[in-house]
Amino acid sequence: MVATVRKSGTGVHVNVSSAAVADILEVLARHNPGISRSALKGKSKMVAAVTAAAVRLSEENQRQILVHEKDLAQAMETVVADLAGRGDSRLIKLDVERPIEVSHGAGLGNVVDLEEGRRRVTEYATAVRLEDWAGPIAGPSDIEKAFGTRRSTLHDWQKRGAVIGLLKGERKHVFPLAQFVDGRPVKGMSEVTSIIRNSRAAWQWLIQPKPSIGGAPLDLLKAGQVNEVLAAAERDFS
Repeated sequence: MVATVRKSGTGVHVNVSSAAVADILEVLARHNPGISRSALKGKSKMVAAVTAAAVRLSEENQRQILVHEKDLAQAMETVVADLAGRGDSRLIKLDVERPIEVSHGAGLGNVVDLEEGRRRVTEYATAVRLEDWAGPIAGPSDIEKAFGTRRSTLHDWQKRGAVIGLLKGERKHVFPLAQFVDGRPVKGMSEVTSIIRNSRAAWQWLIQPKPSIGGAPLDLLKAGQVNEVLAAAERDFS
């Protein structure tokens, strides 16, 4: 028998048998060769007491404790430190029959369908024009007039990821003008878009200052620092 348990009005008192302490002492001595047996004897009593208390827990209580197994060692350190601080070495008292409180989160709440979800998001969202965050933009016709770039060429560049087209409305694509240098795509753009697949995310990333590389990625591409930009994109999106 590991221990006997005596109930009282103040809790459950665990009296550890000498045989159990001796068995645990042998195990501790074998795994802690650098510590004297006299120092391990007191530790053996504590281990035996905790073991006896754990055995008397219900199966449900034991399962709940194992769910939080990672926190068990820290909790035991706190309990032992508290007991040691009381200065009473005559008895280890453990309330093993107190039920363990199981906490539950609030959950997901009521689930709504897609349309209702969009309606609620719209109520909270603030409308921002594309030009306000993307900078000057132009459609294919305006780009052809400004740079002499044919629609077919622009479409091919977009298909290859050499330029970024942003959806405006349901079908129309417009193109941020800052990505063109002398009417042609800035070098390195296709490599960036192969890493950042989402057009809006790619453009936002390109135009926002990035202290780790010394400026906005788009400005660095124009300065010829393609490798630095691609390395940053890999770190952020891979």
